[in-house]
Amino acid sequence: MIKPHPARRRAFTLIEAVVVILALAISLPTTLVWLDDANVRRADAVHQVRATALATLVMEHVLADVASKSANLGFAALSNSNTYLSTASTGLYARLQTFTAPYTAIGINYTVTIGGLVDKTGSVSGNATFDVFRRVTVSVTFSGGDGTVRTVNLQSMVTAL
Repeated sequence: MIKPHPARRRAFTLIEAVVVILALAISLPTTLVWLDDANVRRADAVHQVRATALATLVMEHVLADVASKSANLGFAALSNSNTYLSTASTGLYARLQTFTAPYTAIGINYTVTIGGLVDKTGSVSGNATFDVFRRVTVSVTFSGGDGTVRTVNLQSMVTAL
C-alpha cells in the first residue's frame, strides 16, 4: 500500500522575512510622525474651540453689564476699568470665577482690555459728541499641542444704550 504524500506546507523564507522587516522599518517611523502631527492638530482644534467659548462667555457678560441698569454697571462702569474688572467681590473677574475656573484649571486664561473713548470708526476724534464708544477686547491664551502659546482675541465696540 502506497502512502499519500501529505500536503506541503510553505513557510516564510529568510529573505521574505527580511523584506517584511525592512518594509515595516521604513514605514513605521513615518506613520508615527503622521499620527503625532494629527494628534497635535486635533488638540489645537479642541483648545481653539474652548478658547473661543471662553472669549464669547466673557464678552457676553461684558455686553450684559454695559446694557444693565443696575448700580455700578452700565456703560459708565467701563470708565474705570480697574474697578470694573478687579473689585474683590463685584468685579467682572470675581463674578465670572465660577464659569471660568474649568478653563483656567486646564491652562486657558483670559484678560479683558477696555479702551478709551473713541468715535464710530475706532479713532479718537477729540469731539465729546462723537467719542461715545469704547473698544472691549477679550484675549484668551492657551498652549498649542506643540507647546507654543496661542491667542484668541474677541473685540467689540460698546456704547451707552
